[in-house]
Amino acid sequence: MGSRRRSKPEAPRRDPASPPPSTPRRGASLGSSSQRRRNVWLKQVKMLQKSTDLLIRKRPFSHLAREICMKFTRGMDFNWQAQALLALAQAAEAYLVHLFEDAYLLSLHAGRVTLFPMYVQLARRIRSTEEGLG
Repeated sequence: MGSRRRSKPEAPRRDPASPPPSTPRRGASLGSSSQRRRNVWLKQVKMLQKSTDLLIRKRPFSHLAREICMKFTRGMDFNWQAQALLALAQAAEAYLVHLFEDAYLLSLHAGRVTLFPMYVQLARRIRSTEEGLG
């Protein structure tokens, strides 16, 4: 009568091709749609950061530039070259992107994630109007 060692019953082995058993994920019941929205948002941000094309549409920007030009030239209508409008759009977009980057850094410094208009105003005030992109 020797001592017998009892072995633990083995768990049934899974076929490697079968999917793993479904287990509830953390926070699956609350906020799973917000998780998906966040993932979609991050994908869009990464896609826009990789692209080199302008975010401002050409036609509305052209109308805006022509309208501003009419105000400063006392109603005199000028002809615009396409390359001139494109250069103006690139400069305007570079300015706005830089401004929003600075404003977002200010909001992070304040411990917030949301960008409020007061941070954009503060970024413009810190920069001052003479400096341009600086």
